[in-house]
Amino acid sequence: MKGAFITATGTGVGKTWLAAALASACVQRGKHVAAIKPMETGVDPDPVDALALARACGDESLANATGLYRAKEPLAPYAIEKRGGPSVGSLRGLAKRVRELASEADYAIVEGVGGVLVPLDREHTVADFAALLDLQTVLVARNALGVLSYTLTAVEALRKRKISVRAIVLNHVDRSYKDDLSRSSNADVLADYIPRIPILRAPRVQSPADLVDTASLLLNTLKI
Repeated sequence: MKGAFITATGTGVGKTWLAAALASACVQRGKHVAAIKPMETGVDPDPVDALALARACGDESLANATGLYRAKEPLAPYAIEKRGGPSVGSLRGLAKRVRELASEADYAIVEGVGGVLVPLDREHTVADFAALLDLQTVLVARNALGVLSYTLTAVEALRKRKISVRAIVLNHVDRSYKDDLSRSSNADVLADYIPRIPILRAPRVQSPADLVDTASLLLNTLKI
């Protein structure tokens, strides 16, 4: 299976928007893409993120395909399990289901849940699931004060699991950060610390449409 796994430094940094924009960009280049969100919480009643991805690749059935994890509470999967809710179950089984759904596609765009180290069960995190999929990993982060530590921590966690980050996308997703001086220097500082990882800076983002140019650059970086 070829494609990209989209993960993040945390929740609400524009991960879904980037994944949807990336899927759309692939379609525009004539590729058959399966855009999948294997795990989604806060589903009440619809898996909103999964639907956005599925619509971007032109196959809405992917959003509600059997064998994927869906839960109503907006919590980490392991937190939901501890509260008596559904467990994620076998991560290998879930990864196998993703491969099945993407078996006829040229590429798979797979979005994780929350950030890199979100607990999926007692022993595994999103990073462990990414390792099972073995796709090119893209890390999305909020371009704001604090992103340096968040990003370097996430990269270190991924490298510990022998996952190579192919690109980092710095999103501008918060109006409240309009006077944040760090926005102009974050990319340069990160480039000094992790010089081998391409860093893309997105404009202020309010929808996948705002990420069209970023997605195109990302496709070239990933050689998709």
